[in-house]
Amino acid sequence: MEAGYSDGKRQFEHISLREKAAYGMGDVACNVVFALTTSLLLYFYTNVAHVDVLVVGAILMVSRIFDGVSDIVVGALIDRTHSRHGKARAWILWMMLPYGASAVLLFTVPPGSPLVKAIYIFITYNLCTTVVYTALNLPYATLATLMTRDAGQRTSINLFRTGMSAVGNLVVTAVTFPLVSLLGDTQRAWVTVSLLYAVLAIGMLWFCFKNCHERVPLETKTREGRAVPALAGLRLVLTNKYFVLFFLLSVFLAFYEAVTGSCSAYYAQYVLGNRDLTGVLATFESIPQIAAVLLIGPLIFRLGKRNVALLGALIAVSGMAAQLFAPANLSLALFACVLRGVGKGCFRGVKYSMLSDIIEYGHWKTGVRLEGVIVSATTAGQKFGSGATMALVGLLLEAAGFTGTSLIPAQAAFMVEHIYILGNLLAWGLIAAALLFYRLDRLYPKIMADMAARGQ
Repeated sequence: MEAGYSDGKRQFEHISLREKAAYGMGDVACNVVFALTTSLLLYFYTNVAHVDVLVVGAILMVSRIFDGVSDIVVGALIDRTHSRHGKARAWILWMMLPYGASAVLLFTVPPGSPLVKAIYIFITYNLCTTVVYTALNLPYATLATLMTRDAGQRTSINLFRTGMSAVGNLVVTAVTFPLVSLLGDTQRAWVTVSLLYAVLAIGMLWFCFKNCHERVPLETKTREGRAVPALAGLRLVLTNKYFVLFFLLSVFLAFYEAVTGSCSAYYAQYVLGNRDLTGVLATFESIPQIAAVLLIGPLIFRLGKRNVALLGALIAVSGMAAQLFAPANLSLALFACVLRGVGKGCFRGVKYSMLSDIIEYGHWKTGVRLEGVIVSATTAGQKFGSGATMALVGLLLEAAGFTGTSLIPAQAAFMVEHIYILGNLLAWGLIAAALLFYRLDRLYPKIMADMAARGQ
């Protein structure tokens, strides 16, 4: 265990501004791969590497199934990790270099036949996302639950994470196309840009590792002190009704992120008429998201996490509904991005602290604490939703005659337009509907009081 794992009082101590910023820096680094794979990689594969969109969609769907399985495996490993750096923090140290290298390999697709390209994409995509990214991001997400058990401190930590994550996503999405164009708009330019991102990400992960600390020493064991087998832990997780609800929320959020990420560049190029507007759309969404994260703190304590998230989802729905009136109008598209950004900031600003509350709820109900399994099962659902959505997008675009060239058939542009708008509208509607059933905010004080009385 990390030096400093200690008594119960330390589990509720104040977390410094430096440590909160260091934790947020970790998600900025994780967004190098997340933003690239959700927002730009499909475009790179189809329009730069010239791989058929249906082939890419199939690879991403199958890979996401493997990725979901790897989440469960890594989650179980986290719950069984004992090192001098802790049980989650150590993985950040172990994975930072492989993470940077695997991100660059995504863009080194070799020349050759369609089969050669497809095999290379399958191998490198799974190496990066299924193996390395999972072994980095899952422990990173779990770390927040191990830094403190104080609900207010967790909310603050996760607000830092969400706000800084949005900055990282914004930079990658907004800057990549201009940088690639500046460097010659070739595949080599994409490789160079990804290498720059990888170096920066490794540095940020090191800063996160050095400055974050685990204070919650609770082990994944039964009340009798026995170890919990992986399948038994998964069964316990599935009895947690709020986990099931959060799992669905994660799938719906992944649906939204996959639709936006896979179609934003296509929407900018083929509907709005300018590929570089991809960054503008991202900026108009990310800045309101950051502002919302910075401002919702008082609202969370006044209204509760659920109500803040629900308000955000309804705001996002209204933005996407407005865009239906003029899909090719840039001003309306940017207005929709602003409202979507506010909604996303409200939801993501409470999402991770909701997950921590759900871990405490499961511990209260069963007597078994399962951080790794719960986080991993949640991200497995998110990845399944993302993969299925990417495959569906590929199938719809292929059916509409999408070619991945500078000009595409009118029906393909029409399909891009409707996937982008209706897909987002559906995703946020589903998020709002699911949030109506979340009632853990009112129960949480009793949970913590009961567990304190039990000495848990």
